[in-house]
Amino acid sequence: MNLRISIGSALSYWYTASEQCNPGGPHFSYTYYITVTGIIGSVVNFVAVLLYQNFLSGWRFRPVLIFTLVIGCAASIIDLTIIMRWNIAIGIPVKVYFLFGNAIIENLVIVLNSIPMSAIYAKIAPPGMESAVFAFTVGIANFCNMVSQLLGSGVISWSGMTTVGDDCNWEQLPYLIVIFQILIPLLVGVPAVFLIPNVLQTEHLIDWDKEASSWRQRNADGPDEDGTRTPSTVDDDVDSRLEPLLL
Repeated sequence: MNLRISIGSALSYWYTASEQCNPGGPHFSYTYYITVTGIIGSVVNFVAVLLYQNFLSGWRFRPVLIFTLVIGCAASIIDLTIIMRWNIAIGIPVKVYFLFGNAIIENLVIVLNSIPMSAIYAKIAPPGMESAVFAFTVGIANFCNMVSQLLGSGVISWSGMTTVGDDCNWEQLPYLIVIFQILIPLLVGVPAVFLIPNVLQTEHLIDWDKEASSWRQRNADGPDEDGTRTPSTVDDDVDSRLEPLLL
């Protein structure tokens, strides 16, 4: 889950830094940086759901995850382009280019990636334990996001960047984007996708009937600790476990 080491805090300072801290930078106001991009991002979230339903919902899990991962890494190139001033060289204003990347592409990718991941969370849950498994996996995801931000703060500090004051240093920022926002997610994420069965998103990832039969067989073959387990007891346990599914 934790494919990216977040350097978003450094990017936020770069976009909103003063002229003294970031000469020639965009110097966005916080109103523009947070409010305008947030409104556009909300609209994009709705569009992303429609796009996923119409174009990606029929894909298998592996292709759709690799596709959204690659697009997400490519979206970081927009930040890199702005920092290197390449958009100015081709005549695109910073505010327009930023909205296209940060508010539109990145929000689009986040939604497109979160939908199949949420489906995976639901499909790995045993019958009757859906809420517990979903809460557990979402908790792990939130923990990974927190670790990502903490690691990102450490990387920013280790790189020697200075993001506040009048004597800022942004020299390492492009390298951090390339390494931690593009290369590492691709090198780690793409191989990890192959751990997921390559089935359609409408198919089951786990055959729970087969798992229940296997569990029944293992427990029927051996006695309890007190040596008193009987096959009828095993059947009762399995029936109780599957009862929520039958209802």
